[in-house]
Amino acid sequence: LPQRLDGLDDAASAIDIVQRAAPHMPDRELRNRLARFLIRGDAVHRPVGSLSGGERFRVAIARLLLTDPPPQLLVLDEPTNNLDIDTAQHLRAALAAYRGAVLVVSHDRPFLTDLAPDLTLELRDGKLTEVLA
Repeated sequence: LPQRLDGLDDAASAIDIVQRAAPHMPDRELRNRLARFLIRGDAVHRPVGSLSGGERFRVAIARLLLTDPPPQLLVLDEPTNNLDIDTAQHLRAALAAYRGAVLVVSHDRPFLTDLAPDLTLELRDGKLTEVLA
């Protein structure tokens, strides 16, 4: 998941974008899952280009996490940039429930500590060290 969300088709709806990644998921199930990412009601059918930055991010992370078959490794580059507190908490919950491996590059220490309290690595001045909670 890149920092910038320029990989989304601005003309497509949120449901269309996620449906492309999960083509076998029934429409009702897909809408229920999108609702967990706070994409509800008419927002699922609006063009992604008309959504706010936070809504666009939620579409991108929903597409990533609902992909069928699911990816084995998620690489997230500064995933909490420009997110409000509620969206960051939803992201943390979604990642905590994810069954694959997750690599997060972030300056958001509280987010990292909540996500992985037992294992956080820090790269500083070319040295990789484990950060103890």
